[in-house]
Amino acid sequence: MGVIALPTRRGLLLLLTAAAATAVAWVNSGLITAMTAALLCAVVLSGFLMAQLFSFAGLRPERSFAGDGSCGEPLYVNIAVRNTLPLFRQSCVLLENYPFCLSEQSAFVIPPLAPGETFSATCHVKAEKRGVFCLEKIWLASGDPLGLFRKKKRFRLPAQVEIHPRIMPLASLAAADKSGGLADAEGRKQGRAGSGAEFFGVRPYRIGDEVRHIHWKATAAKGRLMVKEFEASAVDQVVILLDTDKRFASAEPGSNNFEFLISCASSITEHLAKRYCHLRFAAADGNGDLHHLTGDASSVKKKIGQVLLNLQTSELDYALVLEAVAETVPPRSIVYFLSMSAKAVPDFIGILEEQDCTCFWIYAPPENFPVTEPDKPRIVDRKKARAALPGHCMPDIADFTTGPEILESGSRHEKL
Repeated sequence: MGVIALPTRRGLLLLLTAAAATAVAWVNSGLITAMTAALLCAVVLSGFLMAQLFSFAGLRPERSFAGDGSCGEPLYVNIAVRNTLPLFRQSCVLLENYPFCLSEQSAFVIPPLAPGETFSATCHVKAEKRGVFCLEKIWLASGDPLGLFRKKKRFRLPAQVEIHPRIMPLASLAAADKSGGLADAEGRKQGRAGSGAEFFGVRPYRIGDEVRHIHWKATAAKGRLMVKEFEASAVDQVVILLDTDKRFASAEPGSNNFEFLISCASSITEHLAKRYCHLRFAAADGNGDLHHLTGDASSVKKKIGQVLLNLQTSELDYALVLEAVAETVPPRSIVYFLSMSAKAVPDFIGILEEQDCTCFWIYAPPENFPVTEPDKPRIVDRKKARAALPGHCMPDIADFTTGPEILESGSRHEKL
């Protein structure tokens, strides 16, 4: 789809000059004034026709790559522009809107192309919005060789891009050992066979064992199939309870408290997927439906990732989510409360502690994620957020500067 060529500043100046020269030649007819006016009008007309008719002749853009990415990470979008004419083509500008960026439009220059030449333009952008986005069209902007007129033409190059929540790399995870493992005579916890990550020993092969766990040296020595056993993980049950109540979400479009908690949930899931434990996740979506997923961490990771990819704030009160899930939390679980408000959380911590659960509460109040304003620093009054909490427990309080340390070294909720 093309639009009419518009004059540049240079073209507008020449257009006004040609109009003035034509007016002078009309009033004071003469050979020199007439030739000057005719020359200026010819230059303007030829520039317009070249921009209007030939700006994009022979140019064929193709989208060669548009991969998925994560918030806060660079994303690479590749578009190739080919010159199909047996003539040289002048430079042009490629424009595309990226809905997953705060500054949506990016532009880069396509240099002059030789006959049959293809230029591959790779745009490096920083993904800042989470979700599934459709890239529908690009624009090429060019004009006449003299730069008197410019024209844009739209090309449809559909592609779909998934921007996943930011995953904070965690060296460790603040999760206490409440699984009730075996203990020796001195009270020290002993290893036990299970599905953990540390080597425990070997045993005879049983139907259903994975081939990759076969211990070939022991098999050769024993004359029968032997498999490796691994020490059971210290963390057996982990529960993530995510607050999506829109009443407490910050209005900041970028680094707000809701997106921070989404990142925390995604980071915990990613970390636990490398271990052998049972993971339970609960959150309400924008339609008021409750997502309650449970299973082995490595197998349920993908399902949780799909929920977090599109999850939006909800009208459903966080207390209702906690009430619906609390009865299903197994005893001695590790429970992560990821909340934007302090409402109801302390009460449910008390209920779960009676079941010998270990609770971690990460609290991200909206006032700790203020809206970014031009030429004004973002300031957080941490004492105010702490003073507004109920008096019988204290969470780990997050703000827009908080990083993975809140998950790595976060303590259990503290009694006051």
